[in-house]
Amino acid sequence: MSGTAAHRAAPGDVVVVVPAGGTSRRMGGTDKTALDLAGRTVLEHLLDGLTGWPVVVVGPPRGRVGGPGVRWVREDPPGGGPLAALAAGLRAAPDAAVLVAVAGDQPFAGPVVPLLLQALADDPDADVAAAAGSDGRAQPLLSAYRTRAVGALLRQDVTSRPVRLLAEGLRRTVVRVDDDAVLDVDDPADAARALAVAYRRAGA
Repeated sequence: MSGTAAHRAAPGDVVVVVPAGGTSRRMGGTDKTALDLAGRTVLEHLLDGLTGWPVVVVGPPRGRVGGPGVRWVREDPPGGGPLAALAAGLRAAPDAAVLVAVAGDQPFAGPVVPLLLQALADDPDADVAAAAGSDGRAQPLLSAYRTRAVGALLRQDVTSRPVRLLAEGLRRTVVRVDDDAVLDVDDPADAARALAVAYRRAGA
């Protein structure tokens, strides 16, 4: 990948891994990726925005959710956490040069992927390009990682280990994005906000 061609990277160069196997205690233990947002689920909104990229969703298949280019795998053991999900995603695409992590509860994050890939292409010394909203907080589950920098960790047993470990010691570039892109649906207030965004976008 180089320069403005980053967003046209060959399919084998990039894998987008979507951890989607957890439950939310703050949502009463329900599958938050299945929440309805103006007629489509949280996960469907996300996958719609990832069309054209090879995607590995890590979690139990959701009926007909997904489409061409979307694979479903499970982490081992199931429920091992987002870092274990990223490891499972990389096992499914071992030749990828870049792993893009996108949390399954971020319905509007898809358009950020080419921005992250462009940031890596523009900064050859960076190991990771991380998205950040208006609060400036880098999002480890909305980031693009060079697999040469994270592959060794992801080949270890990372069950139940915190996902922040993935970026520790790495050279990072931060990509500022709008707050809709980094919105993750963790609680009822997040769900209400996401629903408002979905209706606003549907009426645009």
